[in-house]
Amino acid sequence: MFQFESLTSAVVVAPHPDDEVLGCGGLIVGLRSAGVDVHVVFMAVDGFHHYGLDEDASLGQRLIEIDAVAGLLDFSHETVYQDKDMIERLDTVPKRDLVDFFEGVFNTRRPDLAILPLGVDHDQDHVATFEAAFAAARPIPTSLGKWLIPHVLTYESPKLAWAPQDLPRLGLFVDISEYLEKKLQALRLYESQFRSTPHIRSVESVTALATLRGKEIGSSYAEAFGVLRSIWGRVPEG
Repeated sequence: MFQFESLTSAVVVAPHPDDEVLGCGGLIVGLRSAGVDVHVVFMAVDGFHHYGLDEDASLGQRLIEIDAVAGLLDFSHETVYQDKDMIERLDTVPKRDLVDFFEGVFNTRRPDLAILPLGVDHDQDHVATFEAAFAAARPIPTSLGKWLIPHVLTYESPKLAWAPQDLPRLGLFVDISEYLEKKLQALRLYESQFRSTPHIRSVESVTALATLRGKEIGSSYAEAFGVLRSIWGRVPEG
């Protein structure tokens, strides 16, 4: 059985700041409550114009938001492209460069768990991020010098109600009933991203998805994940 206590470290991959909260904010709280080290990799952070805002969200504002959320959820973090005008342009980066980056992160941090954005998405940044991280997590024995991550999951998001193809079945559920309020608190801290209903990135939408996933496992609220790999019964050697 997948238990937080069996893990020591996790790496969460977020194309943009707020994706980690939308997709697995509850899981992050649960992991940290069990003493698991959580490190978030943000791919692109820039000032940017968003629909529904009168003014652009500045880089400074985004950095303040990240620090506030990281403080609340208690995770460490790094950014790959900061102030490089890379929002919605990660698909223009050579895939080999992104794969090399992720291999470096995984080999250095040696996480027990990696959590990636779902690869089925209308957002090219999410697709490029998933494809590179997925390639970097490929199963090469640790004895050959590459860290083999025992558990690799993908997270969903409310916005995937608009997806270019059928979504894969999500078979791993995490009961976040006791963590939902903290997840929503973190969402509100991303002030430049937060929207009121009926926007898909609203408290109501996030709660609705958590409610649906919860009912699938007989709880109040849950997050659902795709399982790319989960190794039990041995520890990667090396």
